[in-house]
Amino acid sequence: MNLKKGLVAMVGAFVVIFATEFVIHHVWLGPFYKAHAQWWRPEADMQSMMHLMLLAQLAMAMLLTIVYTKGYETGKDGVAQGARFGLLIGLLLLLPNSLMYYCIYPYPMSLIVSWFVGGLIELTLAGAVIGMIYKPAKQHSN
Repeated sequence: MNLKKGLVAMVGAFVVIFATEFVIHHVWLGPFYKAHAQWWRPEADMQSMMHLMLLAQLAMAMLLTIVYTKGYETGKDGVAQGARFGLLIGLLLLLPNSLMYYCIYPYPMSLIVSWFVGGLIELTLAGAVIGMIYKPAKQHSN
C-alpha cells in the first residue's frame, strides 16, 4: 500500500462520510427524528458522545481504504472501481442489517429504506473518492 496516497484517500473518505451523515441524518431525516423523539436518546446525550461517532466514521474511512487498497486492480478506472467497491461493501453491510432492523425494531419500513439508501449512497461516494485518490505508483518492468 502506498501509505501517503492511502492516508489522503482515508481523509477524503472521512470527509465524504462525515458530510453525507450530516445530510442524511440532519437534513433529510432530521424532521422524522424530531417527530419521533421518543425513539432516540436525548440530543444532549448524543452530543456528549459525538467523539464516538467521529471515531466510528474515521474507522469506517480507514477500513474502507485499507480493504480497497488490498484489492486495487491496476489498469482500471479508479473512480468506477472505487464506486463499485463502495456499492458492494454497502450492500454487504446494509442489506442484511436493514432486514434485521425491520424485524427487531418498531421502526417504519420507510425509515429502514431511507437508512439503506442513504448508507448505500454514502459508501458508494466514499469508495469513488478513495478510487479517485488512491492510485499506486506504476511498476516498471526491466
